[in-house]
Amino acid sequence: MATNKYIFRYFTNITLMTTVLMIMPLTSYNRVSASVTPSLTLTSTASLVNLRVIGAEHNAIVKFSYPNYSANNTTVDTHYTSIDIGSTDSNGAFTISVAPNSYGLSGGMSVYVSVNGTDSTKVTWPATWSISGQNGLLALSKNNVSLTIGQGANIFADNTVNTLLVQGNSNPSVVSATIQANNNSMLVTGLNVGSSVISVCAGTAGCGTVNVSVRAPTQSITFSQVVAYVVAGQPAQNIGIYGPGFYDSITNTNKDAVSASVSGTSLVLKGLIVGQSTVSVCAAGYLCGSIVVHSLAPGSAIPTQPTVLAPVTSGFNQPPQLSSVSISSNNVLGLFFGAGSTISINFGTNETVTNVQVRIGGVQTAVSQGSDGLYYASYRSTGKDIPPLPLVISFTNARGLVGQSYLWVGNSSKTPSGASLAQTTIQPAYVQSAPVSETFTRYLYSGMTAYGVLDPEVRLLQERLKSDGLFTGVITGYFGTQTKAAVQAYQKKFGLSVIGVVGPATREQLNKGK
Repeated sequence: MATNKYIFRYFTNITLMTTVLMIMPLTSYNRVSASVTPSLTLTSTASLVNLRVIGAEHNAIVKFSYPNYSANNTTVDTHYTSIDIGSTDSNGAFTISVAPNSYGLSGGMSVYVSVNGTDSTKVTWPATWSISGQNGLLALSKNNVSLTIGQGANIFADNTVNTLLVQGNSNPSVVSATIQANNNSMLVTGLNVGSSVISVCAGTAGCGTVNVSVRAPTQSITFSQVVAYVVAGQPAQNIGIYGPGFYDSITNTNKDAVSASVSGTSLVLKGLIVGQSTVSVCAAGYLCGSIVVHSLAPGSAIPTQPTVLAPVTSGFNQPPQLSSVSISSNNVLGLFFGAGSTISINFGTNETVTNVQVRIGGVQTAVSQGSDGLYYASYRSTGKDIPPLPLVISFTNARGLVGQSYLWVGNSSKTPSGASLAQTTIQPAYVQSAPVSETFTRYLYSGMTAYGVLDPEVRLLQERLKSDGLFTGVITGYFGTQTKAAVQAYQKKFGLSVIGVVGPATREQLNKGK
């Protein structure tokens, strides 16, 4: 009988435990409310975008999610950043007003909100905003721009003279966007690898967007020599620079020994005292180039250096270059410029050229081409020449680019001891390019190049405007205030938008030859 009581109690306990386990899930379920999907709407005013959330969980955190560009992501709506922007009220509603470019947003990007872990449907951030009664879409010179880090590009409005305003930048850590007041353009500059969408407006003309991608630079600035040699106290030597043709900065590790500067597409080096320096040249969008410079003692012979040609795969639109230059004198007494001496010049180029001309000491000499492909010229010395004499060699390639090399002849008056022939090898110096074509192909505007950097199309523009009596300044190839004023006068003359920038409409008119 005692055994039966034990068994009865055991089953009773099991029954009670089962009952409790069955009741607990039901009790827990009754405490959870059914999840609801929030609804997000966006409306824009003159200067704000209103975000309104309804139908969401009551008194819950609202997370706002927007696309984020990064170095490893260049696709919109792939990676999102989420931030807390507030809480819903007791009715499950929430409203906030923000500036159109808040969080780096710009028109056309998809955004959404999350409330209590439930996402709303994605909606599109306003593409244009009602600013001072604006209407239409702003026509821009470029809507897609590819840059390298440090490189910049100017964007112009094609259908308005209204002042531009940067309205949004989806990724300011990758691209900076600023308005250039001097020519009413937007300058976008690559800061880091990635992408950004820039929104720009111009009053009643409307707004437009520019998609900018930024990549790491792959091209390096190089030089026409691997190593450079100069002699202390002697005239400056010129080393060709292979790169974009304009350079931002130059560094010199030993300014006491070597003086270094950039002139056009040449690195100008002068020895001050015996020593060594490393000179680096940098340009936006390119890896800096460096060259070791040795400053030798006075009277030292400069070692012959092979000329390095411009990289054929670099994409540089380089003018033709000298590949070698040799200058010699037939004076048996060792006087390089002795009376009656013949100075012989022979040189080669890195590509086929025409219209080859040589001037030495200001005198043009005859040029012939030998069976070896080299060019030959000569100069007869009067014996009164004061070395060094300037030597200018020019030629034109098949693309119409003109190469001009400026050299000095006779940095030594005598040959080495025991020699009967005075000979020296001189490397290519300053090289500039200029198109033969008289067609305008690019945007031209004030400040497009650094002061002193000449542009062949600007020079052509100045020549055209001068012939029309609109430009009265000196033809320099630099687009300054005088050139801008002349362009404005030209645009006014032909009924074009008077903005002082040579854009598509002005370019078309110029190319008509009028």
